[in-house]
Amino acid sequence: MKAENEVQLRWEHRTVRLDDIDGTHTETVIYSGIAVVYHRGGHVADEVWLPVGEEEPTVADDEVLITALRTAWRWTSPAA
Repeated sequence: MKAENEVQLRWEHRTVRLDDIDGTHTETVIYSGIAVVYHRGGHVADEVWLPVGEEEPTVADDEVLITALRTAWRWTSPAA
């Protein structure tokens, strides 16, 4: 029996701490994005992060999202 595949989309913020070469904290940057989380049999099998900028999305941004969603859809289909 094949394990059930599911995909979850989450809007998330990721935080990156930037330090100088001597370890002194210089800045904290927060990125917004979409996490595409692949679940197999109730466990996380993979995750893809799609950053989302502050400005209007570009055609390239749209294409990346469309590709990620298509891949997720195919992964959840019984034929995958």
